[in-house]
Amino acid sequence: MKRNSLFSGALVLSIGGILAKIFSSVYRIALTRILGGEGIGLYQLIFPFYSLCVVLATSGLPLAISKVVAKSKGGDKSVIKKCLLFTSIISLSLTLILMLFSSSMAKLQGDERITVCYLILAPTIIIVSACSVFRGYFQGKHYFTPSALSNILEQFTKLVLGLVLTISLLKVSLIASIVGAMLSIVVSEIVSVIVLLIFFKKRERVETNSPVLLKDILKDVLPITLTNIIMPISNFIDSLLVVNLLSFSFSKPISIFLYGLESGAVSSIVGLPSIFSFAIASVILPNLIYSENKENKISLAVRIILIITVPCVLLFSLFPQRLISVLYGARLNGYGYDGLNIASRLLAFSSLGIVFFSINQIYSSCLQAIEERFVAIRNLSIAVIIKFVLEILFLPSAKINIFALSIANTMCYVSAFTLNHLEIKKHFKFKINYKFFAKLILSCAVMLLSIIIVFMFGGGIVNTIIGVLVGGSVYLTTLAITKTFTRSELKLKG
Repeated sequence: MKRNSLFSGALVLSIGGILAKIFSSVYRIALTRILGGEGIGLYQLIFPFYSLCVVLATSGLPLAISKVVAKSKGGDKSVIKKCLLFTSIISLSLTLILMLFSSSMAKLQGDERITVCYLILAPTIIIVSACSVFRGYFQGKHYFTPSALSNILEQFTKLVLGLVLTISLLKVSLIASIVGAMLSIVVSEIVSVIVLLIFFKKRERVETNSPVLLKDILKDVLPITLTNIIMPISNFIDSLLVVNLLSFSFSKPISIFLYGLESGAVSSIVGLPSIFSFAIASVILPNLIYSENKENKISLAVRIILIITVPCVLLFSLFPQRLISVLYGARLNGYGYDGLNIASRLLAFSSLGIVFFSINQIYSSCLQAIEERFVAIRNLSIAVIIKFVLEILFLPSAKINIFALSIANTMCYVSAFTLNHLEIKKHFKFKINYKFFAKLILSCAVMLLSIIIVFMFGGGIVNTIIGVLVGGSVYLTTLAITKTFTRSELKLKG
């Protein structure tokens, strides 16, 4: 298997992530148009509890297994077998829990109709768990093509099958259409695990010597799992908390509608830049094991994140109405509310946290790599507590309402970033690269100028798309002309 450098590995995962996210975003946008505000609100209610179960079964496995494989001088087969056994027991237990408590959870969330959705999704926990083990193995070998390709095919399957089923079943009822979306997820996960198994069968010979003890694997798995489980727990609590707190000022249907705008329409856009930060975080952990130039790798990773996220923040915060209008149109409106305007303002608020969230993913991987296992857990826990305090204080307010969720999320990311940054500075010494920031500011300024010029020629979908494409092209060209990165940096290896 061909090994990848930090940049090329991140590039492979990023390209795969971009294509997968494009399919996912097209699907989410189309789904929002098909289901409307109430439908996407119901759809979004299902995922926090389901995602929590998935995270309990899998979160941290790819990163932790990649770390174990990177450190291991052999025993890859032992790692895979033990991890598959470990995650199978947990995922099967969680599948049963999800099925048993599906009705109670649906009642608690305010709509018993989504019970059947939980029952359909439950078995996929086992499939996702198996996928996570194989992805961790390939990442530990610095071979990122299987993860990228399986992710692409998974999202493409969900896109095609999901749209066919949701449109067809909408004639029956709204909940039937949502069930169709659930079925497409089940099939897409099956496709993903099949792709990974095909690559695994074609792998280089797996060593059988040097058996690895399960306790040594868990030593790496548990801290990463605990770190990665905090936000899904937070989202799960949000699914219970947000609608009920909004109900102090609004009816239950309107509360679900507002929650759907933030958690469905807006979050799918804000989450786009996280493709890259997740890719880099996945690559940097095994790369930092026994590396002699940790500072250079961390610095490069952070600069790549800034190059990607800063223009996204500017685009989302300065032109939110235009982007939301193009993506969703008037389909977001409901119950007499201008959903388009609400979602646009939510996007502007939410975009501010993108940079902090993305860099924090890198910092968490760095802390795991240097064996500071529980620091990231502590810092993120503190940040989430701050988030919940803000939600409880401001969500019931009729004036602030759903905007409190965006503000609370942003403050959560800022708090976690600040605490982790202070911890990282204790272990690594970094110099501020003023030339880099000057080039970044120049590139962003030229990008914004080009977008504004194109937008001056009118509105509409076509002109907006042209403006974004022109701005992106000008931005990348300016980065290349100013030589923001050197060749030696992009080829940075162990």
